[in-house]
Amino acid sequence: MTLLVALRGSDGLVLAADSRGTFGDPRSVTAQNDAMKKAHVLSRRVALLQAGAGEVGALIVQEVAPQLSNDADVNTALQVLRDHVRRRYGEWFPSVAAVPAPTLAQTGQVPTRPDLIYLVAGFEPDTDVPGETKIFQIMSANDFSPMLHDYGFAVAGVAQYALYLLNRFFEPKRSVAELLPLAVYAITETASQDGKVGGPVNVITIRAEQGCEALTPAAVELIVSENSERSAAIRSSFYGTEGES
Repeated sequence: MTLLVALRGSDGLVLAADSRGTFGDPRSVTAQNDAMKKAHVLSRRVALLQAGAGEVGALIVQEVAPQLSNDADVNTALQVLRDHVRRRYGEWFPSVAAVPAPTLAQTGQVPTRPDLIYLVAGFEPDTDVPGETKIFQIMSANDFSPMLHDYGFAVAGVAQYALYLLNRFFEPKRSVAELLPLAVYAITETASQDGKVGGPVNVITIRAEQGCEALTPAAVELIVSENSERSAAIRSSFYGTEGES
């Protein structure tokens, strides 16, 4: 499984993903690999997170990236990605319905295509509103129909803990620098509760001038360490000053 988090701030976007790949039926014995790459730069100001069938998703990204110029905006990147993945799924799984009946799919009565989810985030072309950003989601379950997350954030994968944290703490007027710890915190806190999420956290920031920047492992580890102090402060706030009765 996976957890993907995309946050939209006042000056850009933060994208974060865990790196755990889980193999096997989660209701039984599984194996895991903490070296999955789920965060990808598509152009100077557009990046992507992927969840689901990791190897299939990685191949699609590898094929799509060369089709995009370095100046591609988020709308263009989304359309190119959607057209490509729908065409490839049609070639690879011609006899499998793109959107099977949910009840039949859930009970295994019909074949289904590999589950695949993408979060695509970045800047729109500079028009009347310079610096406008968007976060989109497309997924195989609905034939990659575009979904716009216009409330400031998006999560995919093992989302329940992250949704709680973001509903409590996310503020859209915060800067990218301020939102970085929250994006990482949502993933590490989920990993502490659900073993299907884990491994090193990968982070990409997108700002108008700097474009996409992938944080180094050392920079992410520093955020994780600082978040431990924030967690301790939250916990301590419930118990008052030491020695008080």
